[in-house]
Amino acid sequence: MTGSAETPRPRRTQQERRAATVAKLIDATIAAIGEVGYQRTTVQEICGRAGLSVGAMFRQFDSRLDLIVRTAEEIVARQLAAFTVVMEHLGEHANPLDTALRFLQEAQSDGVTHALREIYLAARSDAELRVRIAPTVESYYDEIAAAVDHTGVLDQFPQRLREPIFFMALHVFSGQAVVRGVYQRPELDESVLTLVADLLRTYAGSAEE
Repeated sequence: MTGSAETPRPRRTQQERRAATVAKLIDATIAAIGEVGYQRTTVQEICGRAGLSVGAMFRQFDSRLDLIVRTAEEIVARQLAAFTVVMEHLGEHANPLDTALRFLQEAQSDGVTHALREIYLAARSDAELRVRIAPTVESYYDEIAAAVDHTGVLDQFPQRLREPIFFMALHVFSGQAVVRGVYQRPELDESVLTLVADLLRTYAGSAEE
């Protein structure tokens, strides 16, 4: 009997194996923080979810804090990438402002966003965490604001108001997502979205430089 032998899969390099381990740890950290909260996301919880030993984690990161900081950086990168894609195609929609607001609202209920929000809350009382994630967070919001400005979706508003408008909507929808965890009112969420859009359109018609 003849047959062709299977081509052996090339062995992964040490760098590739390390990258795969780090990715597992980060994904497990995001999932854990989003589901059980920052404080209960222990090293053991993370490693259990990642299917790795505690030793494997400490071969990649010197501490839990280092892993949390790296996770925050990854969350920001993922969210920025998703946001940029939506902003790039905003002009294809009949109502760009409505589309942007709906995306912003829905993004606040994503598990990844919940994880980032938990990290923000922890940073309020953890000075070292706050200092270490501050540059990433600052760059994140600067890039988001620049992406919004580039689309022109807020061009109907005075320049001085465009960034505040973005953060106002972000904070409304972020607070809404937190409350939604214990107070389920989907119809109210939709009404809030409509109200924010209507208020902005009405204001745009009357605002002056």
